[in-house]
Amino acid sequence: MLGVRGLDISEGFLSGCQEQQHVQPCLRLHRSLLSLTGFLLTLFSVASMESAARISQKSCVKIYLCTNPEDSELERRVLRESVFPRLRDHCLRAHRVDFRVIDPYESHGCQGPPGPRARQQLLEECRVSSSGPFFVALLGQQYGSACLPTQIEVSEFQAVLWTCQQMKMSTKTLERWYRRDDNAIPASFFLQAGEERDEREVAYEDVGAILQTVVTRCVQEGILTSEKARKYFTSALESELRFALEDHPLEDVERCFCYVHKFADMNDQGEATGEAGLGLVSDSPEQASLNNPLIYLREQLLPSLAAPQQILIYTSSPDEEDTEARKQYIEVLCQQLHTDLRDIINRTLVRDQAHANDPLVQDLLQQWDLCSIYSRLYKVESPEVQDVKSYLEQSDTKYPLIISGRPCVGKTVLLAHCATQVKTWMDGKHPLVVVYFVRGDHGTLKELLISVCHQITAGCLDQPHLQAFQSLSQLVEYFTDLLIRISTSKRPLILILDGLDQMGHEEDGSCNLTWLPQSLLPNVKLLISTTPKKSATLQTLMALYSKSSLFLELGLKQKRKLTQMLTDLLFACNRRITSGQQLYVGQALEHCPLMMYVELLHRQVCEWGSETEVTEHSITTGVHNNIGIFLGRLENKHGTELVSRAMCYLTVSRLGLTEAELTDVLSADNRVLSQYLPCGETPPCKFRVPETAVESLLIDLRGFLLRRYVAGCKVLFWASRHFPLVVNKLYMSSDEITQDVHTVLADYFSGRWAYGRAKSLIVSRDTIEQSNSQPAPQIIPEKVYIDRLHPGQPWLIESPLSRIVQVNLRKILELLFQMKAGGRLEELGRTVMSFGFHEAMLKAGRLEELVSELQDASLLVFHQELRLLASIFKDSACLLQDCPEDLPMVIQAKLLPFLDIVPSLECYIKQVFEEGRKNNSLSVVHSSVTTVPSTRWMLSDVDPSPVVQVLDVQCNTLLIILQNGSLWAWKEHIPGGFQHIHLSNLEFSGGKSAQDFLLLSTRCGKLFLCHFPGPSCICEVNSESSLPDSQTGRGTRLQVEGFFVLDSMMFVWYKDTSHVSMFDVNTGAGLPPLCCQSRVTCMSCSPNDLLILCGQDEGKVLLFDVQSKHQLSTCSNPEGGSVISTYFHNENELVCVDSFGSVFVWDMKTTSDPKLKKSCCFTEDQDDVLNTEHSHENRALVICKKHQVWLWDTSDWTMEEQFSVPAGKTFTQATLVKGGHLIIASLEDCPFLLVWKTTTGQCVLSLDVGGTQVAKFLKQESTLLAITANGVLTAWGLDLIWRASAISRTGMKVKKIHLEPTGGHFYTADGTELVWRWDMLSGRAGSCFEHEGRVKTFALSPDCEHLVSASAADIYVWRIDTGQNLHRIRNSNPVSNLLITPNSNFAVSLCQRGLSRVWKLTSGHIVCSIHLHLRNAAISAESTFLLGLHKHDLLAISLWSGCTNKKFFCSSKLVVVAFQPLLHHPEYVLVLSSSGYLFTWKVTEETIFQHVQVPHTLLDQPELFQFSSDGKYVVLSTTGMTINILDTQNGRLCLIEAETPLLLVSMDVAGRYIAYICVPEPNECVCDLHSKPTLFVAHMSNGKKVGRLRLGSFPSTLRLSEELCVYVGFQDGSVGIYAISDMPDSSDIIRRRLRDLGQATQCPYEEPQVWEPLTAHTITFMDPGSKVV
Repeated sequence: MLGVRGLDISEGFLSGCQEQQHVQPCLRLHRSLLSLTGFLLTLFSVASMESAARISQKSCVKIYLCTNPEDSELERRVLRESVFPRLRDHCLRAHRVDFRVIDPYESHGCQGPPGPRARQQLLEECRVSSSGPFFVALLGQQYGSACLPTQIEVSEFQAVLWTCQQMKMSTKTLERWYRRDDNAIPASFFLQAGEERDEREVAYEDVGAILQTVVTRCVQEGILTSEKARKYFTSALESELRFALEDHPLEDVERCFCYVHKFADMNDQGEATGEAGLGLVSDSPEQASLNNPLIYLREQLLPSLAAPQQILIYTSSPDEEDTEARKQYIEVLCQQLHTDLRDIINRTLVRDQAHANDPLVQDLLQQWDLCSIYSRLYKVESPEVQDVKSYLEQSDTKYPLIISGRPCVGKTVLLAHCATQVKTWMDGKHPLVVVYFVRGDHGTLKELLISVCHQITAGCLDQPHLQAFQSLSQLVEYFTDLLIRISTSKRPLILILDGLDQMGHEEDGSCNLTWLPQSLLPNVKLLISTTPKKSATLQTLMALYSKSSLFLELGLKQKRKLTQMLTDLLFACNRRITSGQQLYVGQALEHCPLMMYVELLHRQVCEWGSETEVTEHSITTGVHNNIGIFLGRLENKHGTELVSRAMCYLTVSRLGLTEAELTDVLSADNRVLSQYLPCGETPPCKFRVPETAVESLLIDLRGFLLRRYVAGCKVLFWASRHFPLVVNKLYMSSDEITQDVHTVLADYFSGRWAYGRAKSLIVSRDTIEQSNSQPAPQIIPEKVYIDRLHPGQPWLIESPLSRIVQVNLRKILELLFQMKAGGRLEELGRTVMSFGFHEAMLKAGRLEELVSELQDASLLVFHQELRLLASIFKDSACLLQDCPEDLPMVIQAKLLPFLDIVPSLECYIKQVFEEGRKNNSLSVVHSSVTTVPSTRWMLSDVDPSPVVQVLDVQCNTLLIILQNGSLWAWKEHIPGGFQHIHLSNLEFSGGKSAQDFLLLSTRCGKLFLCHFPGPSCICEVNSESSLPDSQTGRGTRLQVEGFFVLDSMMFVWYKDTSHVSMFDVNTGAGLPPLCCQSRVTCMSCSPNDLLILCGQDEGKVLLFDVQSKHQLSTCSNPEGGSVISTYFHNENELVCVDSFGSVFVWDMKTTSDPKLKKSCCFTEDQDDVLNTEHSHENRALVICKKHQVWLWDTSDWTMEEQFSVPAGKTFTQATLVKGGHLIIASLEDCPFLLVWKTTTGQCVLSLDVGGTQVAKFLKQESTLLAITANGVLTAWGLDLIWRASAISRTGMKVKKIHLEPTGGHFYTADGTELVWRWDMLSGRAGSCFEHEGRVKTFALSPDCEHLVSASAADIYVWRIDTGQNLHRIRNSNPVSNLLITPNSNFAVSLCQRGLSRVWKLTSGHIVCSIHLHLRNAAISAESTFLLGLHKHDLLAISLWSGCTNKKFFCSSKLVVVAFQPLLHHPEYVLVLSSSGYLFTWKVTEETIFQHVQVPHTLLDQPELFQFSSDGKYVVLSTTGMTINILDTQNGRLCLIEAETPLLLVSMDVAGRYIAYICVPEPNECVCDLHSKPTLFVAHMSNGKKVGRLRLGSFPSTLRLSEELCVYVGFQDGSVGIYAISDMPDSSDIIRRRLRDLGQATQCPYEEPQVWEPLTAHTITFMDPGSKVV
């Protein structure tokens, strides 16, 4: 420690007064804590509850600050405001534990500090619960006033009174303030607390003076020993030091620190002690302590108690200025104390970081910690324990043991106790005990099954762990399978499920309990507890196990045992009650024989003195009443605001609050904080609720408020669920209060008031207004801002010690819950859309929970955005679980294409880009997605019966009828998706829907008309009441084909009948039917509701008048088949479609005489029509048949397009979406829906429906729905489908990519007759250049003005900006390659046979002809030579004459395999020979320089050769998973190792980076991310990988541009663009891409502009027929 001016840091001392040099304190904390892995093995191999207790480690450093308040106020304030917050921050970030300081003299407002006994309780709590240092003492210049003893035994107090009388002193004062209580053990006199603080302090001074005078005489006369007399003269400082250090083990003492501040010349005669000596005559140590208490404390007592290393002495000179010396002392004290505490905390808090974020381990610890906690509450022996033991020992039990009982009888405690005894009962075996405690109504069946399955698999290491995203039905199957496979005679399985009645969620099937096994194997034991009434769980269990007799009812406790329990509790507190009081207590226990009631009664009778008058009205029966009374006593003791608000925060927290969190939120509560502001003083700028106040309250709540392990912390939770019920009733009676409580918690966990942000508080000050009359006090409210010293709440916390990133699990578990409960939905949506939240959830291993949170929040806010994100996360789950660091790339690739649909995610995607660049240098510029995000619901999770029928009704709702007769409704905004519809317990066989009505058929043949929304049953329809006379009374069950409702009438037609029944909608009564000529096949009505149309066989349609029900006319076409659809296209046109797909249009101007206007017959195609769809706004009619889908243009009734089914398949249904631009169809035996573009006829997408055949799909507003026969319902946003379909795809794999030098566009060819021009930033193909014949090659001029392409023997010259075909040149021979000079003036067309030509680009004028065939040709940078390989030679041919000017020659045996002109040195060419030698050829001087030789085995892939522009690097070949690179500058061969075999490799022109694509890693997963190749980017200089991206599709070509953008062409004709973001050029591209988000000026759905070629040749290149050399 460094010395400062005016302050000398002296040496510590050992025993005696000899001082030694200060040594850094060394603390050894011995913790018997197993590692988490070891714990799992131990826990499940022997079911050890001791292991569970050990793993529930302390999670808070709690320090008691011992000082004399009279001379330490400044030190304590500085420590409180500057040092302790820093230590807390360090503990949270480095060790994920909290840090608290209990300062008993911290401001308590107008209340006084706690008394001596309360201070001892606080100190003991710190010693027991602190996970590091627990005691810090500051000794200053004053000893402090002596404390009055709060309890004096009767004999001792009587001796004091007798001595007082002998001294002729009055005893009235002592007798007034000390009262006898015989209920204490031993009987004692207790110091009384006065009502007024000022009065009490004055009286205590008088009492203290009397006692010191009298006790001094007692000591002198030998009545009291000096030891007994000490407590009358000892200050609080010495008492606390003795209490902390005396009679404690060394490991506790080493956790204490003492800091002593003294003057250098302080003598040993008691100067500056703060108290005068008492003048005792003896010089014994005890008497010396009375005469010179401070010196004795500092020089003798402290060294004898504390470890020498823990004592630090600071010496000041008394002649220095007091203020300056004090300031410097405090500065050094703060530095040293911070260093000492931080060092000891770092040494002692060694936590297992490996499993801190593992949700499996966290869940195991939580359940077993609860079991340990509840087992310790077992205080009264229960005979039912023997019943449980007997059940476990039996070998022939086939059913579970069901334990029931009323609330508070101890079911949970009983099961927890039995769980701890299983090992003892089953001696010789190794039972696997699995426990699950259902707490509250938020538990779900899925959570229970996941926890139980995880515990079982963790206990059996040979079992595979449960995979994520299992459906409920899969979980039940897995759970059942585990019960069968897991147990053996040596390792029986004991499964304990407590509180099953508290988990009553109908939508997940937990109520019917069908997930429980029907019977158990001999080695499987299942114990279940439930209440007899709540949610009818017991009745369901009795029905499920009707043959079982294993039902155990837990009865009430005997009065004798409860009385003994109360006696034991009192004795533990050194209390008892009188016989008279016992009488009334016994009566109360008879009325309420519950252990919970005994605990509450104990708190009440502890306050009874022996003189307390007790009557029958003194004791209230009932648990809830006594909880209210108990809370009332706490309010009187601690203050109403503190108690009420603390109870609220503890109750509404999701999983509980830690002690430090409770203090934080109470400090944020203005109502509470205002109670502790200093009275009559200006509020400080930094202030919080004293930890002492909170800790004192928690001590009084001990036994009711317990601590359990949650997410690495010890949180407070109610031992009984009845406390929250009473708290809600007393303190949260209004929604406003509840919402305010949730808001404070949400603000805290969001970190709103952290990092020094002050929160406002309205305070009132008393002022006096001066006037001519009497001064009148006024209360003026004033707003002040106070920093509540809250810790930060980041999502991720990086440890300053290990750099390990930990997840803020407390924020994850509480923040969203509090926001939702507090109604802060907008903020909730923003939070779940934040990248920090997503990253934290992934690192915490909570991906499935993340998806659930997104889906739940989407029901409240940001529906489309959150659904989209949830779909992306779920679709990418298999990758993100293994590689959470890939999250930014996954989001970029999958979200970026849809961003213009959800512009509110622009900020999110920008954050993703920024965060992604920290760990991955690849960023997505344009993504070519192949899948459309979807949301999926599993009806089989709640009802496994197959789907029979799906009905589409209004209100965006589906009704689903299952094979078992149940009826389910699906709606996107229903939690879980599905809702069971109960209609008089009917079982349904089918139904029809029309408008907002349903007509449901039951299994017994009845018809019910229902109305939506609801649905509500209107009436039963008597089908027999509306039949023709010929069918009346036959009793034939008719099958409804359809119906519709018109006004108050319903029209129903049946299968294979010739009549239409009519019913009254309100009553269901039958009306006279409509009789037709033949079988009725369909019905509809006119737009004005005046006509009824009945379609029939043979192309007939009958028209009826609605009012008269008379037939008006008949539309008949003998060529037609059965009419299946009729509708009015407009007021005067009736459209009829028959079963063959023929379309007939009738003129209906005269309804009595309709005229056939248009007839389109297709009788040659005998396939029946499967469905039709008319879109009036799009003027389109879709007719779906088995092998074709026809699209009609209804404006002129022409067939616009025909879509044929893929080979070997048949259509089942088709629909038109998105303004008629897309057709979606389902196929038989196909788990996909196919999407076609109507404009091009191209199939652009496939939509996965869940792996099985589609039963039905339909569209609802902006959603497409598909449901399978096994109940899998999938939903896609139509906007997402439309946007995915608009992504440019040529339909053929990309074979070649050319890049513009400016980087704005690029060009691709796919082997068809088209060359595509793409925009780089948007990734859209804006136009294409059409040719007559397949394009062989093409080239782009460096000035980006011209495109030259060749197909067969034709050459095309295009103007790029206008798309004009300037020239179409006929060449006598096919062109193999095209080149354009760097100055963009000339083109070179190379032919494998015949003449190659150099010609002027703009005019087509031939400059010269080249008679030699050149391979791998290139033009020199100065546009002078054409370099190329002819046979085995490298030639330089003049572009002006066509003659060979230069020839590379080194040896006659030398074969050139590759070459590269150097861009910045035009006269030089790098040459690589077949022998492996690398040469530099100076063309102008024809000089050759030999460099290095590479192994010739690396030269067998000449198509892979790539040279950097400066010649420094040469990519030679690939070998398996290795890229072979030649570093020409250093003459060495470099290897870049890939992770899997290589597919494609590309290097940028400058040789800075190399991009390569590898085949997928072996993986069982078949998702796009795992089954498709991966793109990597690495530095050329060192081979270090800087970026990785899973492509999600199969690539066909790869190109790395000069601007460091990676272009990947895919086999479906799309192109992905990815930028290397750690270079300025590519970073600028990313910034432009982010800037342009949501600002696209061109509609992304426009089809590319097609530029057509000239129809005739404008130039002909004639080959004179010269012989080619």
